[in-house]
Order: sequence, then structure tokens, then C-alpha cells
Amino acid sequence: MNKRVVFGLLLGFLITVTGFNVYTQITTSANELQTEIQRLKADKQQVLNENQELRQTIDQQNPAKIQAHHRTLVDKVNAFIETAFVHSEETYQERKKQAQSIMSDELINTFFPTETYRGETKSSVEDVQIYIETSNLISNHATVLARFHHTLHSLQNDQEQVSNVFLEIDVQRQGEQWMVMDFMEAMREGNK
Repeated sequence: MNKRVVFGLLLGFLITVTGFNVYTQITTSANELQTEIQRLKADKQQVLNENQELRQTIDQQNPAKIQAHHRTLVDKVNAFIETAFVHSEETYQERKKQAQSIMSDELINTFFPTETYRGETKSSVEDVQIYIETSNLISNHATVLARFHHTLHSLQNDQEQVSNVFLEIDVQRQGEQWMVMDFMEAMREGNK
């Protein structure tokens, strides 16, 4: 009988240890499974985000949208040139109002420093040519080159001075609108 008791205790012990090992294995597997599920969910979200970014890039590179951005940017730069470089007493206030939707406050203060026009000249622009790098049209920033003839007419002695102007214009998109933020005279390769 002693053998039977020992055998029963040993069998009970083996069943308990085996049960504990099976329970531990199942619990560990469940935890590992949960960890794997969380990792796969994170990977899925990352793939979905990358997919969305790629769709946006493709959407922005749509030829029709690029053409629309190009036209909008050309119109904005033309408006900037007309507003900033065409001076006359008659149009000063109108141009000053128009400048609010075209250029930065710093540029407005540069081109329209007073409430009324105090100049002794009139000026005009002709033959405006605008160059935009196409890859800039899908970002929120563009550098535009503009070349035009600027005519300055003295109201005192009725003389005219014509000069060629070549500008590098910094334009940024703010919301749905392009704004001229800054400009500088562009250097030609031979005139450094």
C-alpha cells in the first residue's frame, strides 16, 4: 500500500507539474500573441500612413493640379510686379490695398511706406517673363525668377529711364494662397 500511496502522490505531483507547465505555456503564448498583434497593428498603421502620404504626393503631382499651381503662382508674381514696380499717384492707394493679399508686411512697408504717394516719378513695367522650377509647385515654397523692363518717368523734367530688372522672388504658400515673402536682384552668371 505504501507503493500505491507513493505512486498516487507521484502521479498527482506529475499531473500538477504538467498542468502548471501547460498553463504557463498557454499564458506565455497568449502574452506573446498579444504583443505580436500590437506590433502588427502598429506596422499596419505605419503602412496606411505611408500609403496616404504617397496618395497625397501622387495627387499633388497630377498634371492638372501642377498646371493650376503654376498658373496661380504666375498670376501672384505678376500681381506682385505690377503692384510693387508700377508707381503713380493715381493708383497708390489701390495698389497699397491690393498688396495685402500679395506680399508680406515687410514688403508692404518697403513699397508703401507712407499713406499717400510722395514720389516725383511714374513707373511702368513691360515684357514680364517669369520662370518657375516645376518641382517647386508641389511644395509650399517656390523661388521664382522674373525679368522685365522697368521704365521710370520723371514728372519734373519729362525724362525716361529704362532698365532691365532680373529678380529672384521668394514665394510661400500660406493656406491656399501664395504670398511673396522677399526678393532680391538675381545675379547673372557673367556679372558676379
